[in-house]
Amino acid sequence: MKNRSADGLRGLAALNVAITHFVAAFLPWLLYYNYGVLFPRFEGDSAWAEVFSSPLLTLFYNGHFAVLIFFVLSGYVLTLPYFEQPAAVAATALRRRLWARYLRLNVPIAAAVALSWLAYRYGLYQHAAAAPLSGSLKWLGSVYPPGLDGALALKEALFGSIVLGQAAFVPPLWTLKVEFIGSLYILLFYLARPARFTWLPLALVLPLLYAVHGEQSVYYYAIFAGSMLHGLRLGRPAQAALLLLGLYLGAYQHFRAMYGFLPAPQLWDVKSAYNTLGAVCLCAAVLSGLGRGLLESRAVQFLGRVSFSLYLLHFMILCAFSAAIYVRFPREPLYIGAGFAAYLALCLGAAALFERWVDRPAIRLSRRFGALVCPGAAAPGETLTRRQAP
Repeated sequence: MKNRSADGLRGLAALNVAITHFVAAFLPWLLYYNYGVLFPRFEGDSAWAEVFSSPLLTLFYNGHFAVLIFFVLSGYVLTLPYFEQPAAVAATALRRRLWARYLRLNVPIAAAVALSWLAYRYGLYQHAAAAPLSGSLKWLGSVYPPGLDGALALKEALFGSIVLGQAAFVPPLWTLKVEFIGSLYILLFYLARPARFTWLPLALVLPLLYAVHGEQSVYYYAIFAGSMLHGLRLGRPAQAALLLLGLYLGAYQHFRAMYGFLPAPQLWDVKSAYNTLGAVCLCAAVLSGLGRGLLESRAVQFLGRVSFSLYLLHFMILCAFSAAIYVRFPREPLYIGAGFAAYLALCLGAAALFERWVDRPAIRLSRRFGALVCPGAAAPGETLTRRQAP
């Protein structure tokens, strides 16, 4: 039941987010065409800046697209029992996942918020000094403002992040509200989904999601879209076509002629809408078997195993370690490159430790709680082994 290619793709997406935030902090002009409101345009006439900020190359640091991939994969993975197990076993598995979801996500979140509060409390964050030097004032300069306190940290650790989307101590956590609420939606939907006329309840749910969440509903649509990718049996030409279309839409940039003919959605942010479509296409290709050799390789599977930990920890390392390096050494390509390599090494090392001592125990705890609340026969994969990724 476990899909190793999905794990590998999740790992690459998490690495992409970590890289994106390094670029946003210290090379912000490379993201001008992605987020022109937040990042400055490169001052001067530099061909290399135009090349490295082109759609193709920004795929390597396009964190918003990576986040949409997370959402699509979540919808797919959470609903695996429904499509691959007998009805009674699948219902038990879905109920267990529903009851376990808070612990599975929030135990690591609480630990990350606690670590960030300690770093903030003892003055380890150096981003405020780095932001004016790099030019990332609107983005890097806006995080960890003065006045954050332990009461806010406790609130975010218990429910503020996962339920309300508050992210003062771990800024990437705005996505975990979507992940948590969206996972409840999708699990409840498939628990109630009738065997016949299955498109009718979906046709009722999608407008309701927009009525409740407005522009952010596109993120919840991504989760539901992921649940519809089961059973795909696409040939190589179709896989390749979906891959190319997914990468094209995932690389969407403002002010680019190659995207100028696309209609602007009226209901959602244009980048989010096309990134969602791109994520669905890319995931469809991968879940049909494209790139299995790479995605199931040892290195990429390691990234998949530590993906959640990497997502939770990298921003702290960026604002403490990397910002301190950036401030203290010359802002030249050699030093920035060395700082980037050190940043990735530290992120991956910290993520491996966090996965072993926090994330893995959280998975075991959540599954035991789910089994306690919903006794019965478990679907294969519902019992955690040491080598299983979340």
